[in-house]
Parts: sequence; structure tokens; C-alpha cells
Amino acid sequence: MPPSPPQLRALERVQTNRARPGRDLSIKGLIARTAADATRAQRRLGELAALWEEIVPAQISRHTAFTGLHRGVLAVAFDSSAAGFELDRFLRGGGEDELRRRYRGSLVRIKTRLAPWAQSEPSPRNRQRA
Repeated sequence: MPPSPPQLRALERVQTNRARPGRDLSIKGLIARTAADATRAQRRLGELAALWEEIVPAQISRHTAFTGLHRGVLAVAFDSSAAGFELDRFLRGGGEDELRRRYRGSLVRIKTRLAPWAQSEPSPRNRQRA
């Protein structure tokens, strides 16, 4: 005995409610998540960069560049040993505490290092002879 129209409609309704939706194979979701992550990172780093320019003296900040912010650790690169020394003195002299106090996000510490683009080639004495 074939199902009557009301029973058929009920069966179709059950099938549509129980059926799993097809998997979205487009990259739309990935692009949206990536854009949201980039916006969030830009907002965090933008605020921190503005504070950096405001708090750190210009003769020091022009020799530095942010290389990352991960789990509250700000990585800053400097372009010369002299700039690194001045940056270290500034941060230890209260600059790091001031940045931490004024930044709305989490800033646990500031990690500094010599920038890879500033490292010079080895001296002729240290080169291996051919």
C-alpha cells in the first residue's frame, strides 16, 4: 500500500530534518577566519606600535622593529649593538613597566635581539680559506 500524501509529507519532513547538510568545500570560511585573525592582530599591534612611538625615545625607536607578539611576549629587533644597549637601558629604566601599564592587552615581557638583516658578514680572518 503506497503512503498517502500526509504520510509522504511527514516522511519528507523527517528526511530533511535528519539529513546532514552537505560539506562546504569552498575556502570562504578559511578566508573569513584569516581576515578576522589579521584584523585582530593588526588592532593589537597597531595599538602597541602607537604606544611604542609615544613612549620610546625617537633616537631608539627608529632603530627597532617588532618581529612578533605571542602569548604576551613582544619580540623586538634592533639594528646595531649600540641601539640594543640603549633599548635595554630604556626598558630596564622603567620603559617596559610603562608600556605594560598603558597597553590594554597582555604584555608579559619584551624580548630583544639583534635583527638578522643587521648582522654583518664574517670578518676575513674568520672566513675559511679556499
